[in-house]
Amino acid sequence: MVDKLNRKLTLIIGALAVAVISLLLLPFRLGLDLQGGTRLLYSIDLEEARDAGLDPNAAVSDVIEIWRKRLDPQGVSGVKLRQEGTNRILVELPATLSLTTQSATGELSEAYEPGDTALRLLDMTSANDFPSTGGEISFGSMRGRYRERTGPLLRRIELDKGVEAVEAPAGTTVVLEASDPWRNRIESTGQMEILMEAKETDVQGFSTIGDGTTPGEKKKAIDWLKANPGASITEYNKRLATENPDSPVGRLRFYPNALPASATEETPVADRLETLIVEDPEAHPDWSFSGETFERVFPSFDSLGRPAVGFDIQASQTGAFSDFTAEHAENEELMAIVVDDEIVSMPSLEGRLSGGGIIRGIFTQEEVEQLVRSINSGSLSITPIFEDRETVGASLGDEYIVKGQISVGLGLLIVLLFMMVYYKRLGVLAAISLVFNLVLLMGAMAMLQATLTLPGVAGIILTVGMAVDANILIYERIREEALRGRRPAQSAKDGFANALSTIVDANLTTLITAILLYNYGSGPVQGFATTLIVGILTSMFSALVLTRVLVHFALEKGVDEWKMMRLVQDTNIGFMSLARKTAVVSVILVVAGVGLFVSIDRNDKLSIDFVGGVSMQVVTAEPTDAQAIRDRLAGIEAYAEAFQDAQVQPLLSSAEGDGYTKFQIEFKTPADAGADAGEGDGEGDESSAYRLAVEEGLADVLGPNRVTLDATDPAATERSGTVYFETEHPKDDVAAVLRDSAGLADLVVMGDASADEFSFTTSTAADTTVLRNRVIEAFSNKSDSVGRDMILSQPIPASSTVGAQVVQQLRDDAILAILLSLFAVVMYIRVRFTEYSYGFAAVIALVHDVLVTLLFLSLAIMSGAINAQISLVMIAAFLTIIGYSLNDTIVVFDRIRENLAPLKGKMSLKDIIDKSINQTLARTVLTSLTTLLTVVILFVFNVGSRNDLEGFAFAVMIGVIVGTYSSMFIASPSLLWLESRRQAKLDAAGEGEGDGETKAVTAG
Repeated sequence: MVDKLNRKLTLIIGALAVAVISLLLLPFRLGLDLQGGTRLLYSIDLEEARDAGLDPNAAVSDVIEIWRKRLDPQGVSGVKLRQEGTNRILVELPATLSLTTQSATGELSEAYEPGDTALRLLDMTSANDFPSTGGEISFGSMRGRYRERTGPLLRRIELDKGVEAVEAPAGTTVVLEASDPWRNRIESTGQMEILMEAKETDVQGFSTIGDGTTPGEKKKAIDWLKANPGASITEYNKRLATENPDSPVGRLRFYPNALPASATEETPVADRLETLIVEDPEAHPDWSFSGETFERVFPSFDSLGRPAVGFDIQASQTGAFSDFTAEHAENEELMAIVVDDEIVSMPSLEGRLSGGGIIRGIFTQEEVEQLVRSINSGSLSITPIFEDRETVGASLGDEYIVKGQISVGLGLLIVLLFMMVYYKRLGVLAAISLVFNLVLLMGAMAMLQATLTLPGVAGIILTVGMAVDANILIYERIREEALRGRRPAQSAKDGFANALSTIVDANLTTLITAILLYNYGSGPVQGFATTLIVGILTSMFSALVLTRVLVHFALEKGVDEWKMMRLVQDTNIGFMSLARKTAVVSVILVVAGVGLFVSIDRNDKLSIDFVGGVSMQVVTAEPTDAQAIRDRLAGIEAYAEAFQDAQVQPLLSSAEGDGYTKFQIEFKTPADAGADAGEGDGEGDESSAYRLAVEEGLADVLGPNRVTLDATDPAATERSGTVYFETEHPKDDVAAVLRDSAGLADLVVMGDASADEFSFTTSTAADTTVLRNRVIEAFSNKSDSVGRDMILSQPIPASSTVGAQVVQQLRDDAILAILLSLFAVVMYIRVRFTEYSYGFAAVIALVHDVLVTLLFLSLAIMSGAINAQISLVMIAAFLTIIGYSLNDTIVVFDRIRENLAPLKGKMSLKDIIDKSINQTLARTVLTSLTTLLTVVILFVFNVGSRNDLEGFAFAVMIGVIVGTYSSMFIASPSLLWLESRRQAKLDAAGEGEGDGETKAVTAG
């Protein structure tokens, strides 16, 4: 029964081994919604954007798009990017991608002085524990990060915002708090230039070095760097070009050579400078080469086998680049490759370069990959400013994550048990095949370094449904052959053969859809598509190869008959006779769905992903949990509309006992809310209605608000109060600030020698509001004697507007991808079925299923019983519905095509369609039942939770039911109607023979 059995066994065992090894070595990741992670906040200098000639309104969205390509090019990493306010970008990294804690400590071998750009560690043993790609560190009283490590040097040191640089003596312990390759990937500008080394003859009348009395241009650059410690040489280059617009000196550029990974000394930038020159734009207007010049940049190796960067030039610039290199190669001049303001390679040109070449340098493989990623994703014209980092808990909440895991596992177990009970021995083989398929799928996703998010769960559920469907198709075909009297071996052989074309058609149409979704979608759409593509391939392999091999071995052991249960007997239902009635019902449902959805207020039907809202951070006095915060927000009646579906995430750094003291809250603002609701940060934002509402609604659980003053007679000359801090500070330092900066006379400060709150009394007749403001202003930008910032505690330390995440790019990408997918489905079915009618009928059914599902989602939204708002996760649910419905419809159409030839002239097309639906009815019912089992269990476990799993499961549950209905009562009647119209046109043109119904049978 199985040809080349040994080869197939080798392939099966090999694939299983690779998958298992991948899962063991590359643990499967969970997304931010399932496991929590890290939030990184950046701002964009809009003035810098204007100076660079960019549209400030588009600058932020351009940065987001470049970061998306760098951080999540396949859409499977679960990274979220979102604009906040006018110039901020929030980056959310799942826990398995985010800044990971590592155990590494070292000691300084040399003292650190303020302004130093590197730390030298005492020995290489401890230095090797610090990642070469950078990390978060603390040393002495300072916290910050280093961008890269070369040898024992932690280089490009940047202290955290507000941290004062002080001396740290040799022997000071350096602690690695987290590795952060992602921040380097985010903050790299990815700018690349190709420049030539400047010579005396290039610019007449200047000296690059200087003669000892007259400073040359290079010496001027060096002197400027020394006079401006910490400044970037790029700033000097810009000034040089601006101040010398008509002089060749304005074409000079100064950049430092990059330090090799093996470097043991931090050579100052001034000592590494090279003098380069930009080509004369008048003489050679097309000799300007940057990152955009390259069509492709890729990892490569030089002639000695060392890591290098290969590149291909854009076809439009191949000629210019060839002439450029040919001219400079005559004198074997040096060509500098400048990336992110450092010279990474400066080879001698030995000949003409046409279509491409390699960039040689002293690279590690990791550096090559990061360089390739940065250049390929596009360069940032403006440098993002890092503002804050915070670790957050899972948005679903621990309780519902556990429920989700249990429900998915239980659903899968029930499906496996059902298959084993229903199909007996064949069901056991199917169960083995399904488990094998899941192992392959998870192994492949691990190899792709994918992160499992809710859209990924959607792809897996659809994959399992299609895998079960493939086995059911095969087994029902085997049953048909057995009922015709064929022996077990022959019925199995014919069953696989007859099911092959249906399985291939159903999976290929879905595969084409998934590929287009991947290529033209972005974000969660791309993640869903990636999971689905891998799942389709593993499902087809499992069903057509593994299941067949297992059946082969079962036959060799001896099978007298294939025993199976039979839930659906032979039927003879006139589906087409019911078509007119069902069409009326469907039209009513579709119109009602569209009308109802349109009538619902945008904030009720769309999630914060689409409409934006407000983001706040709140601090509680005592540890509590996220659900308690959600319940209190929901109880604020005046703002029930806004707070009903507030998303609350605990900040893990605030964990105390069984709860947390800091939470990130996001909620939508009503469509008619003022434009200023929630905008801004800091003191001025306290007048916001939403911020005040949160303060009032959570008043009994929120932490203290910076300064409180005791109620006294307004005429009294003595005031008392309490000042609250985020961290502990010495009492003497607090008293000094209150006395010297706030000007409090006769001051008495009570409390421990070091604490986070202090009571005080003072002699003053100042108004309480005035006094409170004086105290608050006094601690602004102050640090204590050990270097810690004296930050006053606030119940809501930050709030800002949340930009709609997918209103533009993600939404438009999703719509384009879906439309292209539908077109591709029509064209594929046209080729396979030789008529457009089949493709158009399938698309009609898909549109019907989405719109009817929308009706039930609208009803759920209006009732408030289920969180069914349209969100990024709901997009994945709709894609799942489309995939399932398409698969179901293709199975029916494939049987219609199979029946057309033998029944030509014997039956009308209407009867053939009825016969085909009846023949596939058992498969349709069983596939729907097994898919529903998983989704219903997922829904039951999450109903009432108000989380994304609840709405997702509800949508897919409705979609499976509607998709099953539509394959029989929408797609098939549509096919009959389209084919009848086509035949009528042929008759009118005199091209037909006989009656219309008979001629319709010949279609296909």
